[in-house]
Amino acid sequence: LAVSCSLSRHALVACVLLLSASSALAFLPQPAALLRPFRSAPAFSSCRRQCGLSLKMDSGSDLKKMQNQVDKEKAELAAMMGDAKIDMPSAVDSMSEKSTKKPEKPKEQAKLPAPFANPDKSPFPRSFRMCCEQAYLSCKNAMADNHKLIEVEFPPLPLSAIEGDAIGADAVLRAQLSHAEDVAKFFAAEGKRTAIVFSDIVERNRFIEDISFSQAGKGKESMIRYSCLGGGYKGSLLERVWVEQEYVEDVKEDDDIMIIIGASCQELPDVRKFCEAAGDRPVILFNLKLQTLRGDLGLPAFPPKSLHYDWLSGAVPAYFMLPRTYSRSCPKPPFLINYSGCVFRTYPGKWQVLLEVPDEEEGGSKYDQVLLKEKRPALSEVREWLADELQLDAQDGTDEAGGKFFGIDLKVLRQGVVIKTWWEQDIEKSKFDTWRD
Repeated sequence: LAVSCSLSRHALVACVLLLSASSALAFLPQPAALLRPFRSAPAFSSCRRQCGLSLKMDSGSDLKKMQNQVDKEKAELAAMMGDAKIDMPSAVDSMSEKSTKKPEKPKEQAKLPAPFANPDKSPFPRSFRMCCEQAYLSCKNAMADNHKLIEVEFPPLPLSAIEGDAIGADAVLRAQLSHAEDVAKFFAAEGKRTAIVFSDIVERNRFIEDISFSQAGKGKESMIRYSCLGGGYKGSLLERVWVEQEYVEDVKEDDDIMIIIGASCQELPDVRKFCEAAGDRPVILFNLKLQTLRGDLGLPAFPPKSLHYDWLSGAVPAYFMLPRTYSRSCPKPPFLINYSGCVFRTYPGKWQVLLEVPDEEEGGSKYDQVLLKEKRPALSEVREWLADELQLDAQDGTDEAGGKFFGIDLKVLRQGVVIKTWWEQDIEKSKFDTWRD
């Protein structure tokens, strides 16, 4: 009897608790009641796209009803627009997760420039874009003539910016990198892989941010890659400690063309080793200022002059633009005459000697062709040719005094004793004469 009373008491308590729980649940809203306001909303699809919610319909009838309503609104909008065609997604796609796919951007392809009409009379470039187009055409013509070591030289920035002290070496190298990429895009449009080569791995990593933090982040291979002399690893020392970085090879088997930028005179021997490793593939010495680097050869702590005699003399100047500003003193007013000129060449054309003159039609200045030379002229010779074109000898009083000043020839005073550089004088010591052709 005691056991029965105890069981009855526990059962009674259990029944009371069950009835209390069922009565409490009766007052709670059901899930279907929560979703009912969202199903009847006319702008459900747009609200879902904006908020990013992922709701599911309980029945197919509600989805069909919503699809018909969206199609009706599309028909009314099409009637308002008339004959205009608008690409609109269907109602099912707009309510699906697939609608979040972003449209792909069209791929940019470099438009190849037209070939030179007459390389001997190529127009002087008026923009850096035109410089890159002419440099590409000149290099392409030099490669067609089986030249492997090609020189490209033009100012990477405006002359006013280069002559000032506000522009640093990083700004100049960044401009050279931009021009080299523009030229490489033209070769990429032809299906050729181009490697832009820096002087060392540290400089390459400073300008190219492609650290390998994860294998999943790597994209498809591009037609342009960034290398360096001697190769090396991406990233800094600390980054290589935490994450294994990719090794950058200086020369790859699938490289078709190599463009070297930012190399100094001390790094010219490394450039020579790089060219030997490249084999029969063309190497472009891009804006290295070889005219200046040759002047450092033979000095203490610099490579010897034999580097020019044996190797650098074989570089063909495919595209060359070297503007210069000169001044001439005279005993008559205005006492000082400033004039500018340029040595310009597009392969396979001849060397043009240009004089800067005022442009009366468009304003500013332009360059007129003064002479056309078969061989590369010395800068001192260009200065005298431009002076003859301007008839500056008449300002010195050569007709009255025979061109003498206290018994000394005025031409000797203007030019000096040495008027040519050592590599322009020692032509017979050079193994190749390509650098002058």
